[in-house]
Amino acid sequence: MRSKRQSYIVISTLLILFLTGCRTLQRGAQQESIDSKQKKEMLLPLSKPHSDLKALTSKISVSLDYNQHTCTVKGRLRMRYDEVVQMSITALGVVEVAFIECTPKAAYIIDRINKRYTQFNYSTGLLSSSGINFYTIQALFWNRLFIPGEEYAWEHTDKFEIIPMDNSLQIEPSAWNLLKCSFRTNNECTQLQQTELSLKHYKGTWHYDQFQSTGFYTWPVKYNISLSGTTQTIGAHITLSSLTPNDTNWKTGTNLSNYKEVELKELLSLLNILK
Repeated sequence: MRSKRQSYIVISTLLILFLTGCRTLQRGAQQESIDSKQKKEMLLPLSKPHSDLKALTSKISVSLDYNQHTCTVKGRLRMRYDEVVQMSITALGVVEVAFIECTPKAAYIIDRINKRYTQFNYSTGLLSSSGINFYTIQALFWNRLFIPGEEYAWEHTDKFEIIPMDNSLQIEPSAWNLLKCSFRTNNECTQLQQTELSLKHYKGTWHYDQFQSTGFYTWPVKYNISLSGTTQTIGAHITLSSLTPNDTNWKTGTNLSNYKEVELKELLSLLNILK
């Protein structure tokens, strides 16, 4: 029972982390003059998908720090670029108890044990007005730049500002609505090191760590995520292992005909997340 409850807390909190955000950085240095051609050359490697990588699967270990408690669960991450991001959480490494699926149409959090689910439509409410969509979530997992409300950041490199910082570069969309975001990269502009977001009273950071070379690409195998709101701070640490590139031998979609749709507030209140 304890393992099941911990799994619910992890999976619900992660979805909040995907759909909310971080803090706004102060601009510590004056932006240097970079022409559009230079900017495009710098930003394309950080925004375009890997030419030889269309899918990725891995085992994951998720540790959650919440309300002075820490719990760890196992699961799997499965992704197909421009199609789906899936995360499953298992109890005892065997029984799937919770499942997240994000597609271009909607995002779902699914309670396998009690046959319940919550659905998020990007075209309605706060998600629509803030520009949060599937491509925002995909970019976080694939270590890519994004612009809220847009699909492909590499088509809009002129909409970014590049700000030199100490030993790094800060990249920001030049205009935003409710969702503010900024990105940190090294001076060589070869890897995103951190993505920061802010949405209303939520602040958070998605930090990339422990880059490993796999085939023709380099991938961060640790995501350190923090979310702070009005009263508490939640931390999640996702460690990837057994990465398999271009593995497409898995299904997308879940038959929800036997599941009950509930509001996220109801799901979280049962887990004491909102208290």
